[in-house]
Amino acid sequence: MSLPSAITYRGRTVLLKYHKLQSGYSLCPPNSLSALREILQGARAIEFDVRLLGDGTYALLHEERLEAETTGRGSARSLTADSLKSLRLRGWDEPPALLREIVEVLRGHDSPLKVQVDLKELLPLSRSELMVLLRELEPLREAGQLTVVVSSMADWNLRTLRRLDPTLPVGFDIALHLDAPVEDAARLPVRVNAYGYLDDHPLGFRRVLPVSDYLQDRLETLLRVVDPLQEVYLRKEFVLQALGEGVNPIEVVHRYGGILVDVWTFHATDPQMAQELVTVLDAGADQVTTGTPATLPDLLT
Repeated sequence: MSLPSAITYRGRTVLLKYHKLQSGYSLCPPNSLSALREILQGARAIEFDVRLLGDGTYALLHEERLEAETTGRGSARSLTADSLKSLRLRGWDEPPALLREIVEVLRGHDSPLKVQVDLKELLPLSRSELMVLLRELEPLREAGQLTVVVSSMADWNLRTLRRLDPTLPVGFDIALHLDAPVEDAARLPVRVNAYGYLDDHPLGFRRVLPVSDYLQDRLETLLRVVDPLQEVYLRKEFVLQALGEGVNPIEVVHRYGGILVDVWTFHATDPQMAQELVTVLDAGADQVTTGTPATLPDLLT
């Protein structure tokens, strides 16, 4: 079984990023060793989530609460690597994966591959905790066929990582600062501002600027929060809302220079996905995050 790596659209190659290591066939649990082995048959850009355990090691977990993804209960920080391996991923007979296990598999991969490590911790991590992450990723960064990018919504942790290693490629998801008002955003920002965006910045307290000036100012400011950036991640709904108001946020990022723009998350089974995908591709997305990469390209045929 060969899996697609990209979409060819109007002469451009747009990468398919395999969200949570998912192929779209539902053969393996998300963020798992088995899922990784499955998608290495074709993927050129993959992403998995990591969280810190109580003993200072990192595991592939999206949520802080264990019951969301595993047979365990409580906080991920309550576990050690050994106790985590005694659990099972919810609905599957497979234990959660440790970052070092993923690294060992990827070290043997012999084709070009971009590996996005999405750091889900939102609280500030210490230098020593982040040094562990850098050490665990070192074998991947030394492998010539692999490109490693560490991403996060927590720009404070990205800045600490860059202080520890200025050569580390990083990607920033701006959704804690500026986002579309979507139902699943039970976090910062806490309010919809005068322009109709989730944004707690004072610039949005009253509508005194054209929406284009407001969005451009906010985007350009956020692009400097971590500098330099290799990648920026924009929620699909945010991109579509801004485009509907005559502002192309992807174009704003591209004008800043040399930053790849990823738009997330596309699922081939969603009712409006074909039109939304075309709209985002027309807007210039360099990469799309998808949980269904095996079938997403079919929407364009």
